[in-house]
Amino acid sequence: MSTFKTSYFKLREKIRRNLFVCRTIYFGQSLVYSNFGAFRRKVLRATKKHTGKPRGVALCCRIRDESRYLEEFIEYYRAAGIEHFFFYEKLSKDNYRAVLEPYVDRGIVTLLDGWPHVPVSPAAEHDCILRAVGRFEWVGFIDADEFVVIRDHSSIGEFLSKYRTQDGVALHWYMFGSNGHTDRPGGSVIAEYTRRASDPNRHVKCFVRPEGVARCRNSHSWYYRWMRHAVTENYREVSGSTNVPPSAEWAWINHYHHKSDQDYFEKAARKSVLDTVGIRFETRSTERHLGSQGKDNAVIDDCAVQYYRSRCNALSIPPKLLLQQAEVR
Repeated sequence: MSTFKTSYFKLREKIRRNLFVCRTIYFGQSLVYSNFGAFRRKVLRATKKHTGKPRGVALCCRIRDESRYLEEFIEYYRAAGIEHFFFYEKLSKDNYRAVLEPYVDRGIVTLLDGWPHVPVSPAAEHDCILRAVGRFEWVGFIDADEFVVIRDHSSIGEFLSKYRTQDGVALHWYMFGSNGHTDRPGGSVIAEYTRRASDPNRHVKCFVRPEGVARCRNSHSWYYRWMRHAVTENYREVSGSTNVPPSAEWAWINHYHHKSDQDYFEKAARKSVLDTVGIRFETRSTERHLGSQGKDNAVIDDCAVQYYRSRCNALSIPPKLLLQQAEVR
């Protein structure tokens, strides 16, 4: 990594650790974006067109060569109570269509493949909001390697129902490591990767009310109407992509960022098209890989398996992912 890029990331992390600076920057930007701009006007027009009450929770997910993981992603979140998925695909060379077509035919998935924008974000997030206004009460912006876990094993919708007066709820990551896998294992992600960092990560991902957003700031953060803000599970104000101290008492996101070494370096070898940070800077490197091996494999945690199994029991459906895992073994 070049000296400039190293200095940039160090400065960015220093700023993100300073809550006062983050809030000041976010406040200033919110003054501009909260109630002005072309996208906010589109949201208002879309909201006025729909008279019914939006219900349920949808997910928005950007994908590229994720076909081997999409069935697990959908089945896990269906058990967790997600009603619909919006997939925004760019430059995939795998068989993602074959995996997603059965779900598209059942009306569970909306697939927007060959997404024309580079970077993919924030155009994808804005498009999803306009599609979701009036239909869904919440939309979560989650990547294919991120799995939400609710501690009491309630559905995601039941958890979000506690935040009736909020426009956004931000959940922190737990970073999961390679679990010692050099090559890609054959089973499900949630069962194969059960080692994580000891503490939650500062980064958040958000569930938002479509009618309440003003603009996508980046894949972690939004601006909201009337200079409002997202909150953590403990109702702490979130001003940007990160929040300190991180909280993971009632709900969090298992982020399987690394997976096997094979997965990690396959992604590192291709140029990102998702967002400006990924395009401009090397976010995966041998240095980062080595640095994660100790800290992101420190604690054994199978919470996603337990959550999925509990949700399947609650819905009286077989735990498909775990049955597949047993067959592989």
